[in-house]
Amino acid sequence: MAFRVSLSKSLFLLSSIFIAIIIMLAFSNEVSAHGYVDSPKSRALLCKEGVNKGCGAVTYEPQSVEGLGNFPSEGVPDGKIASAGGKFPELDEQSSIRWAKNPIKSGMNTFTWTLTAPHATEKWEYYITKEGWDPNQPLKRSDLELFCTVNDGGKVPGSKVSHNCSVPKRTGYHVILAYWEVYDTANAFYSIIDVDFGGGSNTPTEPPSDSDEIAAWEPTKVYVNGDKVSYNGAIYQAKWWVQNEKPDQSLAWKLISRSDSDNSAEDSRILPWDPDKVYLSGDKVIYNNVVYRAKWWTLGDTPDSNIVWEVSD
Repeated sequence: MAFRVSLSKSLFLLSSIFIAIIIMLAFSNEVSAHGYVDSPKSRALLCKEGVNKGCGAVTYEPQSVEGLGNFPSEGVPDGKIASAGGKFPELDEQSSIRWAKNPIKSGMNTFTWTLTAPHATEKWEYYITKEGWDPNQPLKRSDLELFCTVNDGGKVPGSKVSHNCSVPKRTGYHVILAYWEVYDTANAFYSIIDVDFGGGSNTPTEPPSDSDEIAAWEPTKVYVNGDKVSYNGAIYQAKWWVQNEKPDQSLAWKLISRSDSDNSAEDSRILPWDPDKVYLSGDKVIYNNVVYRAKWWTLGDTPDSNIVWEVSD
């Protein structure tokens, strides 16, 4: 009798251990793969970097935008594609001005993923919104066109993965869906990238403005390429998407001109150097009773110890 009891306990213990191992493996498969696109920067990554505002929890884990795979025949529902099914609902907010955009051009582009936990991979796919899509409506399958597929067939990638894909010709604002389908689970990762074809370049550009409207800068307003504002007696032009960045303290703005009254004030008095102010070529400051002139753009560089400054006459 004792032997039977002992055997029963042993079998129960072994069964419990076996079940625990199965659960652990299943859980491991579900959560071990994580990643996001860092070039061009994904919507979630720009949330983490503070460029996109009001993003919710994805700010702290841009690598975790994970949902059901087998997209587009199955997978996450329309309207929740950006959030991979609603885990991070803020990502599904969609309008023409809601998100910061990456300048891009048609043709060959490189898409780079950062994988915080690589996993055996089925495939990578890239979709782009069609011409004529409505950027002020929730993103849906019918908005998207597949333009690039890379099959891995179960290979385990490294921590960095890059794909060269030919992006179709587009104009203005579009959304790219970078899709990573893992090999041995039902899940996939969805990485949304907001792009702007208006600049014609993969790096921030300075296109001419088609608008003559110049209004006072408002910190909460979204400005896009070419918008002009007046700020502290000067006119600035936005070089790319920008919000909440002071025109005289941000690379997103280009100084166009200073008003006559501002120029006369500058001529009559040269102000002390300010470590928090952006100076442009030709700007003069006083530092330690010496007048210095900026040779090019500078911020925070002490005039008497940096080559960007020269002693002025």
